[in-house]
Amino acid sequence: MYSLQTFQSIVTNTNSCLQVVLNNATVETDNPDLRDRAYIYWRLLSTDPEAAKDVVLAEKPVITDDSNQLDSSLLDELLANIATLSSVYHKPPEAFVTRVKTTAPKTEDDDYPNGIDTGYSDTPTHVADGGTSPQTSSSSAPYPAGRQPAPPPAAPAPAAPVPDLLGDLIGLDNSAIVPVDQPEPAPAAPLPVVLPASTGQGLQISAQLTRQDGQVLYSMLFENNTQIPLDGFMIQFNKNSFGLAAAGPLQVPQLQPGTSARTLLPMVLFQNVSGGAPSSLLQVAVKNNQQPVWYFNDKVSLHVFFTEDGRMERGSFLETWRSLPDSNEVLKDLPGIVVSNVEATLDRLAASNMFFIAKRKHANQDVFYFSAKIPRGIPFLIELTTVIGNPGVKCAIKTPNPEMAPLFFEAIESLLKA
Repeated sequence: MYSLQTFQSIVTNTNSCLQVVLNNATVETDNPDLRDRAYIYWRLLSTDPEAAKDVVLAEKPVITDDSNQLDSSLLDELLANIATLSSVYHKPPEAFVTRVKTTAPKTEDDDYPNGIDTGYSDTPTHVADGGTSPQTSSSSAPYPAGRQPAPPPAAPAPAAPVPDLLGDLIGLDNSAIVPVDQPEPAPAAPLPVVLPASTGQGLQISAQLTRQDGQVLYSMLFENNTQIPLDGFMIQFNKNSFGLAAAGPLQVPQLQPGTSARTLLPMVLFQNVSGGAPSSLLQVAVKNNQQPVWYFNDKVSLHVFFTEDGRMERGSFLETWRSLPDSNEVLKDLPGIVVSNVEATLDRLAASNMFFIAKRKHANQDVFYFSAKIPRGIPFLIELTTVIGNPGVKCAIKTPNPEMAPLFFEAIESLLKA
């Protein structure tokens, strides 16, 4: 048998080792799943060791495989919906999608009467500011071989509540997690409402992705229109095209009835990537200690990911444009856009890391060239053609990832309308 002194030494060493493990798992790791689970175990151990024992040493369920019991028609439908929630819950989408928000498909003009040609000649064209810009051919020239009109944007995914994105976090209080110091957000424009009070039983959430100092943030406003205080807020993001996930716990103080609180949630990229064609859909789940889990859909705007190092020199711009095949050039007409103030428009685009390269005159039209870059070094080379003060902007882009073109056109349209 161990002596009392030996037993006390073993307990002390075990506690010390456990403290080191929990510290490393919550402070040193970059894995959000490991970090969140470490917080949970730490909370359990500090609150009720017996409860922690029951959780860790609980009887494990028997691992079974029931896939061979599925009806063949259901199995075919699940295979068609692989990598979606249907394949996880073994149910067809209509079994749990109860609300669908549809958007009328945008129409686009596949034929530009005047045409624009962004091919370059070997002789640069001199522009008013003394620089050079890409040379285009006559406005009556047809599109070069390989040029493609912009593909129509894919129909948005159903805007419906999705089952249990929070997993094993549901039901646990987040208030014991050590808060991360957040800067006081500067006054900003009103945020779009993503969860109205009528849907959230009095809780209203407004949110929008934003970029500050090179960091993608989720700006959120919580408003408590209920008759009780709300606390213990947590958030989870479903898989998405950009792998957006929370970089830390959601920091929202207790909300008394009739009060509101605003927070900036740091985000990380490529942590939770979904397959398929790029989509702007962002599915979010939020819970608190007093209410059920609320699910809502938000929209990702590509310009939030434009990085600060996206500026290109004119020579590099020309070389990159020539190096990309014509099949990587995509066009779109933005008939409702009016550029009335050039300087204000350039400043607004520069604020979103879309950098001006050059300007030239083509007949009575002004042609502007810009560069931008998204994470992983993917460049966008942009040409905007318009008549100042008149409706209509023609946008042409070249990029190594032309499948991102629909998201880019959505972003540039929102920036030019602002």
